[in-house]
Amino acid sequence: MSRCPLIEEWLNKLWYMKVVEIQEGKTTIIEGRIIQTSKVAPEPPNPSGQCPICRWNLKYKYNYTDVLLLSQFIRPHGGMLPRRITGLCLEEHRKVEECVKMAHRSGLLPNHRPKLPEGFVPKKKPQLNRYLTRWAPRSVKPILKKGPKWNKVRMPVGSPLLKDNVNYTNKPLVMYH
Repeated sequence: MSRCPLIEEWLNKLWYMKVVEIQEGKTTIIEGRIIQTSKVAPEPPNPSGQCPICRWNLKYKYNYTDVLLLSQFIRPHGGMLPRRITGLCLEEHRKVEECVKMAHRSGLLPNHRPKLPEGFVPKKKPQLNRYLTRWAPRSVKPILKKGPKWNKVRMPVGSPLLKDNVNYTNKPLVMYH
């Protein structure tokens, strides 16, 4: 198994197959021939970046809803790949790890779960984490008396690691709801 499946996948896309039909008497041979193309790999906008996210200028532009980006850094059972394999810097590795946790808790990665043993009956599915906090839903105690609007007890939402992300709305980012 190769250590760089993404590079191999990219190299395979540089070649095109052409289907050729050859008649030899009563037999017809259909074969695929490889045709080389002039396609070159796209250059990252910041080639001096220390990790793939920094090289492609995605540092503050992703969150837990970008499951296509996150799925490149997780194992089939849902755990994070180590830094030596992903090539991420420490800061981005922690941010991706936090986003993966939040995506799991919000139910955006349902196919990345470990396989259950035969005959195992799973427990009832827990209620979705509606608050998207950085803690597990069962560990957070509910705030029963929030208080008046001008002095209410706020609940922390999201992760402080993602507070520098780009915001595309007019509203400022609110870390407490």
